[in-house]
Formats: sequence, structure tokens, C-alpha cells
Amino acid sequence: MGILNAFALIIADYTALAVIGVVALGFWLFGKRTSLLKGLTGRHPILSAFVDLFAAPLLALLLGAIAQSVVSRYGFDDFSAQINTLTLLMLILAVAWCLARLAELFFVLKNRRDGTSRLPALQRGLLFGSFFFIGVASFIFGQGYSITGLYISTGAIAALVAFAMQQTLGDFFSGIALSIEHPFKLGERIRLADGSEGKIIDLNWRATRLLAWDNSTLVIPNSELAKQEITNFHGSDHAYAPWYEIKIPAEVDPRFAQALLLEAALKCSKVMKDPLPLVRLIDATTVPYTYMIWVHFPNYAAMFAGREQLFQEIHYALKDVGAQVSPDIHELRNRQVATTQVDPPTTMLVLKMLDITKQLSDEELEELAEHSNRKTIEAGTVIALEGETAKAIDVVIHGIVEASVTTKEGTPRVVGHLRSGEYFGLTSMFMETPSFLKFTASTNVTLIRIDIERLQKVLVDRPDLHDAFAAILKQRMDATQDVQLDRPLPSRRLTLKDILRRIEKWTL
Repeated sequence: MGILNAFALIIADYTALAVIGVVALGFWLFGKRTSLLKGLTGRHPILSAFVDLFAAPLLALLLGAIAQSVVSRYGFDDFSAQINTLTLLMLILAVAWCLARLAELFFVLKNRRDGTSRLPALQRGLLFGSFFFIGVASFIFGQGYSITGLYISTGAIAALVAFAMQQTLGDFFSGIALSIEHPFKLGERIRLADGSEGKIIDLNWRATRLLAWDNSTLVIPNSELAKQEITNFHGSDHAYAPWYEIKIPAEVDPRFAQALLLEAALKCSKVMKDPLPLVRLIDATTVPYTYMIWVHFPNYAAMFAGREQLFQEIHYALKDVGAQVSPDIHELRNRQVATTQVDPPTTMLVLKMLDITKQLSDEELEELAEHSNRKTIEAGTVIALEGETAKAIDVVIHGIVEASVTTKEGTPRVVGHLRSGEYFGLTSMFMETPSFLKFTASTNVTLIRIDIERLQKVLVDRPDLHDAFAAILKQRMDATQDVQLDRPLPSRRLTLKDILRRIEKWTL
């Protein structure tokens, strides 16, 4: 240890400075939990670990040099070799600890992408233990001792200890297997085979600790946990997608029932809109009919409040049309059961809700409704292609229609979704220009297709509606041009007078 002797000679003349250095390094290494250093090391952990990689070995050298200087000054030279050996061991352990800390930070930063901010106790212990074992083995080998001989001499004791600690060792190696297989991470929620649920808060050498919903802690031995079925609900950034079965009377039209359930799900703020909720009729062989509604929540914990909101909206949606969730029906008496007739909204009612027809009289609406068609379109069907000129106005009664546009790169991009009460085709048809949007049924969709000739006849007979119709058309055209983000914009927006002239020309 020539370096240590050189340090000792220097310290002999600067003992006070050496003591100050030891105190400063010790405060840096062991005082990181104090408010003075906690903020700095917490914000820059990697930088702190690299500083430790120099500070810890330097502290070991300073302590050894001070001890060497003391024994030399007071004539205890016989202890010089032992101090050199002890200093070398401290130096190796300090380097091993710093390298283990850097490795720990590497894994922690990697796991932060999954929502965890620390390693489980078992993984941390194995990591530091491995580095310390390598350091001690290197020290023993450097001192000329035989590692094989040390292993043989302690083999009998190790066998006795292993026999006495079979269960504990089983938990230990099961914990290692869980750490390697990685079926869950810290912060994730799991469900055990007996129905117990909790959030993983630690995995140590003997047991895994779960924080239950009632804030109690479940301690599960690793060997038991490794042998049973585990359901992982993951963390807060993992969507949870349950489905629920709803029974609705058979008297309710199945398409109307599906539309009601879908609209109820879309009203829920806690239900994700991407991907869209899905409703299917899964059993029509028994009365009442059984429907499945499949929704996505942001995570498992959000499901509880979201499920309550979903059931409330389903209740209100059915109640508004005079229906309700039905229990299983078992006829025990020979009598007619009173049923509730629930019909979807009529074409007349839908037309009254539109902004382009709300100023029409009942007679005009009836004539328009008489010549309008109701169409049912399956999910995935293209309703209107991009680049086509619309030949009718389609009003969405139930379901969702996706509007997409082709970008300059030739890839489709969704720009919006049309829901109940919204319509499309008016601008393209009236301006006699190809539509830059493509309309596709995202779910099963029910449409009302308004006959354009009847609407034109109404506008011919009602010149007083031209101004209101032009204002509506102007608003929709401006909104349409605002959506054209990836396509060349027109040279200018049409004014209200321009649109009014086209309406008058169109009605001639």
C-alpha cells in the first residue's frame, strides 16, 4: 500500500485538514437523509452516485492514512500491516458499494417507465450482496488465501444451516424466481387465488407484502405465492377493460337497445372513448335478452367509480324511453304478462331536432319525413368515400360515424366522430364539390337519409328561410375548412353573401 504510506506522510503534517476532510466526506456519504443534502441528491441521483464513487474510496484511504500516521507517531509499527490490510478491505467494499448503487439506479430509472421508483428489497439485497461477494472474494484472493479451502471448511456448517432453514430457503429462492420471472412490479395490483387483492409494496427475501383496499397489509410467503394463480391488474397507466351483461326486455328492439346502451356509455366521463365502447347482443334465446357492454377504464382502480357511473347512465337511458333492466322472467301462472312497448325515435322527431329543419312547419316536416329513408349500417362499413360528392344528407340516429382524412403522406387520420343528432353531406352536396372526408360506421349505425329534392322544394317555397339556412351552411363550411390541417386550404373563405347567392341559384 505505497499510496497509503504516502497519504500517511502527508497527513502527519496536515492532520487537521485530514480530519476536516474525513468529516466532510462522512457528512456527504452518511448525511444524505438530512434536509440539507436530501433535495440535491434526490434531484440528481446519478450525479450523486458518481460523486460517491470517488468520495467513498477517498474516505477509506484517509481513515487508513490517519490510522497509519497515528501508529507511526506513537511507535506502534507492528500494527502497520494490519492497518494496510483493513484499509484495502474498506477500499474494496467502498468501491463495491458505489458500483452496486450505480447498478441500482440504472434498474430504477429503467423501471420508472413502468411506474416504479425503487427496487424490491430482495432484488436490492441480491444486487448489493453480489457486488460485496465479488469484492470480498477479490480481497481474499489478493491476500493469497484459497477460496476453495474456505468453501470446504465451511461446507459442513452450511449444510447444517440449510437443513435447519428449509422453509426459509424455499421462500428465499421462490423470491428470486419471482424477481427473475417478473410477474408483477412494485405498485401493481394483483388478485390471489383466494380472492385477496392488494398493491405490491415490497418483495423481500421471505415474503411479499400487499397493501389491501382496507389499508391493511397482507404478508404472503414467497413459496406460497409462487405456487398459486395470480391475476395482475397492473398499475395506474394500464387500461382495464371489463364487460358487463345487461338484461333488457325482448319487447325493446335489439338495435334500439344496443344504441341506448352505447349512448349511455359515451355519456360517462370515466369511460375511455378510445377505444370506443362496444355493445353486442349475446343471447336472444331466452327472455329477457342479454346484452354485453364492453368498456375501457384508465386503470383498475378507476373502474369502481366508472362502473357506478356507467350503471347510472344505463338506468337513466332506459328510464327515459320507458324501459328498465329486466330480471329473469319465470311464468308461474296462466295469464298474460303486461309488457312495455318501447319504440325508437320517429323520423319526424329526429327532423324536428336538426338546426336546418327546426324552422319548418309540421306539414313541411311530415312531407320531408315521408320521403326520407331509415337505414341500418353495420360497423366497419364505409358510408361515404373521400372525393365523392354527396347525394343526400345523412342524419345519425344511433351509433357512431368516424370522419377521417387522408394526409399528404397518404395515411388516414381520424378528425372526429359523429354521434346521435349530427349529420353530414350537406356542404359537399350543396356546393357540388367532392368531400375531403371519409365517413365510416365505427359501430352499428342507424341513419335517416333526407331526400334532397324535397329539401330543395321546401327552400323554393320558403325564401324567408334562405338567410337562416345560409348562416348554418356558413358555420359548417368554416368548421370543415378548419379541419383541413394536412390538406391545401382554399384561397379564401366564402362569405355569407356568396353562400346566399348559391342558395338562390340552387333553388331556381
